[in-house]
Amino acid sequence: MGDGGNYTQNDLQRLEELARGAAVGSTMYDKRWVIENILTVGRHFQSTNYVVGDGTTKELEEKIEEKMMTLWDISVEEDVSKFYFEYGVLDFFIELFSNPNLRVKEISMGIISNMVYHEAIFSGIMEKDRCLESILKLIDEKDSPTLLIVFRCLHSYGYNLFHIVNSCDDDSKEESKSLVKKFLVFLSIQSVAHNIGLVLGSCTNSTVLQNCARFLSILSELWDFSDERKKMVQCYTEEQFLQCALEGIKESVGADKTEKHFMVFLYLLFERDLETDVYSAISTQTIKIVDRLLKEHVLEYSSIDESDLEFVFNISYVLKCCLESGEYTSIPTSLKPIIKDVYERMMKAEIDGEHEENKNSILCLLSKVRDFLDSCNQNGLNPDEGAPGAGSRANTSQDSSPYFRTPRDTPRSARDTPGRSPWSSRTTGTSSPAAWRTPR
Repeated sequence: MGDGGNYTQNDLQRLEELARGAAVGSTMYDKRWVIENILTVGRHFQSTNYVVGDGTTKELEEKIEEKMMTLWDISVEEDVSKFYFEYGVLDFFIELFSNPNLRVKEISMGIISNMVYHEAIFSGIMEKDRCLESILKLIDEKDSPTLLIVFRCLHSYGYNLFHIVNSCDDDSKEESKSLVKKFLVFLSIQSVAHNIGLVLGSCTNSTVLQNCARFLSILSELWDFSDERKKMVQCYTEEQFLQCALEGIKESVGADKTEKHFMVFLYLLFERDLETDVYSAISTQTIKIVDRLLKEHVLEYSSIDESDLEFVFNISYVLKCCLESGEYTSIPTSLKPIIKDVYERMMKAEIDGEHEENKNSILCLLSKVRDFLDSCNQNGLNPDEGAPGAGSRANTSQDSSPYFRTPRDTPRSARDTPGRSPWSSRTTGTSSPAAWRTPR
C-alpha cells in the first residue's frame, strides 16, 4: 500500500470482513447505527403529539427530519431495504401515514417507495395488503411532494408485477397472475380511480403528472393479464375519469415523456375498452388535444426515429377512432394541414428494416385520417362543423385498423432508480407545498 506502506492487501481484506460483520448486508452501514436511527425516530413519534391545542399541526423537528432523511437515503441500497423489511420497519412507516404532518408522510412514503422498488423483497411486500391500501389512501392528500412519490411507487408495483409475470415459468404462472389480480382489484375500486382522476384533472405539477402517466401506462399493460378485464377497467373508461385524463394530457403539452406515457394508456383504452356512448363526451376535446400533440410535439422533432413511432401511432389511432365515431361537434381548422405535414415527415423518416412495418402502419392510419378530412370538405362541411356519418360508432370497422405493438423498451417499461430524499422547502403555515424541491 503506497511506498513503504505496512498494510498488505490481506490486511485490508481482513478489515473489510470485520466491518461487514457488523454491517447491513454488503453495505458499509453499521447495523447498530441504523438501528439507533430507527429507534430514535420511533421513540420520538411514540411520545410526540403532532396536533397541538389549537388544532394546528406541529412542525417536524429538524433533528428527527435529518434522521428520517438518512433512513430514506440509505434505503436506496437493497440490503438496507431488506433489513428494514426483516425487522418490521415497513409497518412502522405505514403507521406514520396517519401523522398529520405532510413532511412526515412524504419521507415515510419515500422510504416505502424505495423498498417496493427492490425486487428481492417485493413479493413479501405484496403479501401485506395494508401497505398498498395505505399508499392508495395517500392519493387523497392532494400534496404534490407526497403524490409524486406515491405514483412513482405505484409504477414500481406495476413494473415489478409486469416483470414477474413475463419472466416466470409455466409452473408459477398462476401464482404470479394472482399477484397481478390482487393489485388490479385494489386499483379498480371506484374511490381510488376517482382520486386519481381528481389529480389528473386539477394538478399542475409536471412531475406528479409525469409519474401518474407512467403509472397509468404500466397499469394499462397489466390489464392484459386479467381474466376480468372489463371489470378492472370499468372506472377508468367512465366519462368523468376520461375528462380528467384529458385535462392532465392538456396540462402536459410540451412534456414529451409524459405525453408518450399518457398516449400508451389512451391508446389501449380506445383499442380495447371504450363503449360507444363515451365518444360523444370526449371526442371533440380529444381531437383538439391530438391536434396540439402533433403540432407541438411531433412536428417539432428534428426528425422522426424509431423511438417516436409508438407515440405517433398512438396519436394517429386515437384520432382515427374519434373521427370515425362521428361523435364530435367540431374539428380544428389546423388539423388537415398538420396531418399532411406529419404524413410527409413520416414518409421521409429513415427507419431501420426492423421497424418498417410499424412505419407503414402509421402511414396507413394517417392516410385514413387524411381521406376522412378530405371527405368533410367534399361534402361541403367546414372543418369546424360536424362531419358526415355523425352518430353511431357501430358502422366503423375496427378490424380494418392496423394493429401495432412495440418492443418492451418503449417508455412504458422505463425503470427508475430508487429516490434519495430531497430537501424540504415547505413554507410554514401554508397549505400549498412547493411544486418540487431540489434533490440533495
